[in-house]
Amino acid sequence: MSLRPHYVRTLVLLALALLGTAPPLSAGVLGFGAPKDTDVNVVVDMTEAGRKVAPPTKEKPAFYFPVLAGYREAGSLVAGEKTPPQNNVAKLLAKALAAQHYYVMGTTTTVPTVILVFHWGYMNPQIDDTGDDENRQQIFWNQKEMLALVAGNTVKNVGAFGSDRDNILQNMRDDRYFVIVSAYDFEAGRGKKKVLLWQAKMSTPSNRVSLAEVIPSMITAGGPRFGRETRLPESVTAPLAKEGKVDIGNAVVVPDAPDKAKQPEPAKK
Repeated sequence: MSLRPHYVRTLVLLALALLGTAPPLSAGVLGFGAPKDTDVNVVVDMTEAGRKVAPPTKEKPAFYFPVLAGYREAGSLVAGEKTPPQNNVAKLLAKALAAQHYYVMGTTTTVPTVILVFHWGYMNPQIDDTGDDENRQQIFWNQKEMLALVAGNTVKNVGAFGSDRDNILQNMRDDRYFVIVSAYDFEAGRGKKKVLLWQAKMSTPSNRVSLAEVIPSMITAGGPRFGRETRLPESVTAPLAKEGKVDIGNAVVVPDAPDKAKQPEPAKK
């Protein structure tokens, strides 16, 4: 089990407070007064095949076949981590996608153009110190994976210096919750070819919040960017849901789907 940075800092401050050498402890440090929002890092990578496909509109919506890949854990394990029910997450994603004119395929009259694969969970950096005090070095075992989560293909647009680079370096060292939506070409999939069109990656620091609280926040932040490439990672401040409550909020207006046919249950991968 790994202790998150926030908990380590709290333990240190408590120890110092007992010795009379620490500043007064605030309610926020001790975990009281829960945060009301979170900063969500959003990256949407587009492939060459994806750039040839116009984003859907009200007049020309896109229909998709959903695949629930489900919960994933990567990096140092956290004891007691819980994930919201898959159906709740699927409903949140479907609502956010419908606002961008992506609709779940109908059972009879619609032919999907994309397969959307959804998965969520947490990814924590795995960093070890090696060597003695004079020759201490760090090994970042999953640096590639953390960089892909917080920067993706946008890393090529980031300069050697500046705030964008600093933010990426900081974000890739944070324990993070994530939601990832991957879009694949449906026709290619029928021919047993895996053609990725775009991938949206939403993540946020996992200290002081639960996955159930931040999944709606991440989906709210990423929704308007689904299927639209980001040049650089974008930071979006999104409100937190109350523990266990699944609701995107009033900001997302969802039109009626063009196809009124009964919609199938999402597939499970």
